[in-house]
Amino acid sequence: MKLLSRYLSYISRGLYLGNKRLFLELLKQNEKASILDIGCAEGEFSKQIAHKTGGTVYGIDISQGYAGRARKHGISVVLADIDRGLPFKDRSFDLVVSNQVIEHVDSTDNFIKECYRVLRNGGVCIVSTPNLASFHNIFSLMLGYQPPVTAVSDELICGNPLDPCNERQFSLDRRHRRIFTATALRRLFEFHGFKVELLKGLGLHPLPTFISMYFKCARYSQFLHIKARKPES
Repeated sequence: MKLLSRYLSYISRGLYLGNKRLFLELLKQNEKASILDIGCAEGEFSKQIAHKTGGTVYGIDISQGYAGRARKHGISVVLADIDRGLPFKDRSFDLVVSNQVIEHVDSTDNFIKECYRVLRNGGVCIVSTPNLASFHNIFSLMLGYQPPVTAVSDELICGNPLDPCNERQFSLDRRHRRIFTATALRRLFEFHGFKVELLKGLGLHPLPTFISMYFKCARYSQFLHIKARKPES
């Protein structure tokens, strides 16, 4: 069991890196773009976004420690809680990005509404999040185990001996509040006024990374990536 757990942990790390690569592929060069990275953490990925787009990236994070480290990376960061709203004026940004954050917030509706509000007309929102319907979650349920992407406690990760994090106490990074399927993610963005231009998937956990990285079916992939545009008017 320990050997299997180590293997699954190794595969997960590879897919997380692949998730970031796919995210960057969805970005376009625009040196005039004003970009907001929601949940910028230490700012390393924000720097990659800035390099890929050529635009100016601003960050927001709930963690004071993360915000401080992101500023050292040259990112202008605001310390704030997305559940209380984004501390920016309407139509402030051309692009809003968020990697593996929407699943952590208490109100996904408010999250999407705020993304819509701070975007300029014609602006784009790109979000990545875990997929509830991924094969490894389905397989866990078939074995009678808790899907790794879900939680029954705010204090303890439990219920799946195959999960490398099983029986550990929660960290801020792992706590998930809402988990999407591809269909639900698309529908919620559309409900809040966005026009969905693209919905991609990545990863077929627990297959080896060099195989699962080529699995792009959003319905069953480990990660979902949605690109949605705010209408021009």
